[in-house]
This record gives sequence, C-alpha cells and structure tokens, in this order.
Amino acid sequence: MKYMLLIYSAESSWSTAEWNACVAKSTGVCQEMAEKGQFISAAPLFPAASGATVRVRNGQQLVTTGPFAETTEQLGGYYLIDVPNLDEAISIAARLPPAARGTVEIRPVFELSSLPPDREEHPEDSSATDTAKYMFLCYDNEQHWAAAGKDAHLNAMQKAVELTHELDSKGMYIKASPLHPSSMATSVRVRNERRLVTDGPFAETREVLGGFYLLRAKSRAELLAYAVRHPGVFVGSVEIRQVFDPHETPTADPCEIVSFRNFPFTADEIFAAYSDPKKLARWWGPEGFRNTFETFDFCEGGEWKFVMHGPDGKDYQNLSYFRKVSRNCIELEHQSPPWFNMTMTLTELPGFQTRLVWRMKFESESVRDRIAQLTEGCNDQNFDRLTEVLNEKR
Repeated sequence: MKYMLLIYSAESSWSTAEWNACVAKSTGVCQEMAEKGQFISAAPLFPAASGATVRVRNGQQLVTTGPFAETTEQLGGYYLIDVPNLDEAISIAARLPPAARGTVEIRPVFELSSLPPDREEHPEDSSATDTAKYMFLCYDNEQHWAAAGKDAHLNAMQKAVELTHELDSKGMYIKASPLHPSSMATSVRVRNERRLVTDGPFAETREVLGGFYLLRAKSRAELLAYAVRHPGVFVGSVEIRQVFDPHETPTADPCEIVSFRNFPFTADEIFAAYSDPKKLARWWGPEGFRNTFETFDFCEGGEWKFVMHGPDGKDYQNLSYFRKVSRNCIELEHQSPPWFNMTMTLTELPGFQTRLVWRMKFESESVRDRIAQLTEGCNDQNFDRLTEVLNEKR
C-alpha cells in the first residue's frame, strides 16, 4: 500500500549543520527503501514563508503569502513509499531524523485509476526547461464535504482529476493523488529514544491535507492560474510550495559561466554584504585582488564604476550598470571588455542556508570559453572571500 509521510517540525529548530546531517541520514533511509522496492519519491520543501495559499470566497480570489495555517511546526518535506502495511510505514517514519524533533504524519494514499500516469522524475528536467518542481497541497474542509453529500464530493474529485489531465497535456504534471481522510492518519514522534505513536493528524485544524499534486513549472506565478480552479479552493485552500532538491546543480547554456554555492547565512546577510560598498570592495574578485570604487549607485539603472587592482600590479577598469536590484536577484550589465550580463540569485533553503547562483552570459560561446580558461577557480575564490566577510559579523 502507498503512504505519504508528511514531515512537520519547527523550521527555526534546525541549524545548518543539523539540517545537512538530517538530509544525509534521510537519504540513507531512502536508499535502503529503494533497494527493497519501497521508495517512490521524497524531497524537502522550501520554507513555509516562501509559499502562497489560494482561496476563493464569494467569487473573489484570495492569495496570501505563506502557509495555509500558522502553526509552530510547519510541513517541511514529504516521502511517498510503498510498503505492505501501516506497521512498516511506522517503522520507517520512526527512523527519520525529524521524528526526534517534530512529527511524522502517515497518511494512506487513495489511488485513482482516472489520474494521468505518473511521469518519471529526472534531475536534468529542470535544467533543460528552466523549470522547478512545486507541490499543490490541497487542504479540505472535511465537514463541508460530509454535509454536502457523496455526489457533491465525487463531482469535486472529478473536476480535480480533469485539472490534472489539463496540466499533463501541458507537460507540467508529475504525479498526484488524494489522501484517505484524516481519521486514518497516524502521527509518529520519537522522544528520548522512545517511539510515540498516536492516531490522528499532527494538528487539529478545520482544514486538513486532502491530497497533493507534484508539478513542474517555470514559477509559482504560473501555477496560480491553475490553483484558483481547483474545486477545493471554494471551501478549503491550495498551498503552493516549491520542492527543494539539495543535489540539483544549476546548469548553463553554451554562452554562460555558472557558479553556485550554498552559504550558511541568510539571504539578508548576503544581500547586505553586496549592497554595502565598503564590504563589497573587500570581497569582490578573486584572491589577491583589491578594489577602488569610483561610483556605486545600487539601484536599477545605477552605475558601478571601479578599478580592480591585480596582485601583479596591473589595474583593470570596470564599468557596469544595474538592471535589476532586489533582495533575491541582482542583475547587471558589464560594459567593459569583455561584455557580459551577470545575474546573481539568492534562494533561501531549509536550515538557514541560502543558495547563491552566479550566471555570466557572454556574447558568444567562443568568448565564454576564452574567459572560462582564464578565470578557472576565480568564482570559488570570490565565494571564499565573501564567506570571510560574512563570518566577521558572527
């Protein structure tokens, strides 16, 4: 039987080191399940604050930032497994690190033959199509459907199935399923090495998770148009959360140089190290370089002009213009030879981490290859210098 294991914990309770250790141990459990043919899929989710919750009331669409419910423990990830019985699912749940700090809720999956076939999940899909994985977490008002009657509930389920087929026709569908009622939920916790198993969901709320869609899209905004059409949003809600692949590597097109690193710092801390010219001058560039800033107008259309002094005594003139400036994305156009467009994105990850991705796009593949040969390892040195500046604050 298929089960969904829902991982709930307080997001603030995990340090970066603890979260990385949790991912490593959980990956080991997944590998063991895969060897036994029990594993279907699993992933952490981006922090709850990065999601969006969709409701429709009296014909009006209500979209709010954040999770559907403000609770101390938030849904932080999921596992889909196929095991013979509930006892086996409980045994697996108790071995997962979050059970010792939060709650693992076990929900049996309600299998529908009318759903589209599951798509295989390939890591290269996101790089090939510039998309990411998201979940629709469909929260139901079970009391409403009980009062509405069986026919009304079946009609709503049919509309939800039709939506999956539309998403499938657009290549956005991966898998989906309703879950059995919350009365069939089992919650597992481990405290002081003792396994605590209780009947029912981890939290008593009016709206309970009734099903999920796993989708691929270019952005959360692209999915909003579909979320508002889900039949559950008229009496419940749909929460959109991005799925995080800790092993996913950003890839480049032939004209790009892409570098990235997961930093144990918040996006605000990294953004502050860039927006402050005194700090930026200290870490910008490879090891051994220093900078003299002439202008630094940190806003869209602003000019950034500086001299980079090399360890060999040579000076390098740099002129750039900022095209986009926000907490999560900085884009500039480098006007000095060689021309390139640079985009720096900051993505908050679980465990108080932030992924910084640098994309340098050149005019041609040949220019990109020439620069890549000259600057091999330089961006990593730049990241090292940034880390040193960030560590000073702590």
